[in-house]
Amino acid sequence: SVTAYRIVDQEDDRWLAVIYVDPFPRETKQGGAWMDGIVSRARDEPDSRQVAVLVASMTPPVGGKDALLSHRDVETLFHEFGHILHHCLSRAALRSQAGTNVAWDFVELPSQIFENWCWEREALDLFARDHKGEAIPEDLFQAMKRARTFRAATAQMRQLGFATTDLALHTSFDPERDGDATAYARNLLQQHSPDPLPENHAMITSFSHLFSSPVGYAAGYYSYKWAEVLDADAFTRFKKEGLLDPKVGRAFRETILERGDEEDPAVLFRTFMGRDPELSALLERLGIAA
Repeated sequence: SVTAYRIVDQEDDRWLAVIYVDPFPRETKQGGAWMDGIVSRARDEPDSRQVAVLVASMTPPVGGKDALLSHRDVETLFHEFGHILHHCLSRAALRSQAGTNVAWDFVELPSQIFENWCWEREALDLFARDHKGEAIPEDLFQAMKRARTFRAATAQMRQLGFATTDLALHTSFDPERDGDATAYARNLLQQHSPDPLPENHAMITSFSHLFSSPVGYAAGYYSYKWAEVLDADAFTRFKKEGLLDPKVGRAFRETILERGDEEDPAVLFRTFMGRDPELSALLERLGIAA
């Protein structure tokens, strides 16, 4: 079933937006999870409201009991809700600049930063319970955190290899000079792999992110890793000043979520953090800081 919710500004009781949440699978429904903006509002349209939909395929309730979600499902909900807030809290002057209509390598900051709260005890204890109403046991929570960084360095290199190959194919590859594109990509990926790749390795031919759509991630796959740099770094302000501190939340709302594409992303980030992005927070989160 689909449930409608209103988003109301706590400070002045303004009705800002409506979101429709469609959490469970159906036979005629596409799998996966995503957010879509249905109606965008410009800043000079105070009587109009943002409308968005959050769609997922979570485990439905069974036997009259509440549905229990995996930790990964919770991360997914937090992620998509970040996109929802980016859309619904927008105060950009133009609809074409509102909400998630931002640079491709900035759009995932509002979504990915929300995943961080799923790894903080202070946040999880507000809602994470089993059928008995008990919170996540501490030993299990610590095991989850250790598993999070298992082979993190290998995963990091894998993503960097994908991003490097993508950029090389779309900016510098020359078939007359570099020869076969599949072999060219394999050589680049080998530089980022801990083990030898087979001679017939042709992963690039099924790399749908790059080639399945004219508006996909071609020359933009790096944005996945760059968004991780931004979200890990921006989250350090919440860690320092308070995970649930309303002043920090207000600052993030006013400098990031409300502005849309009105200003260069680098300027927005700098306004929130007071400096340029730094890599150290992501390396520490991955457990691979020197």
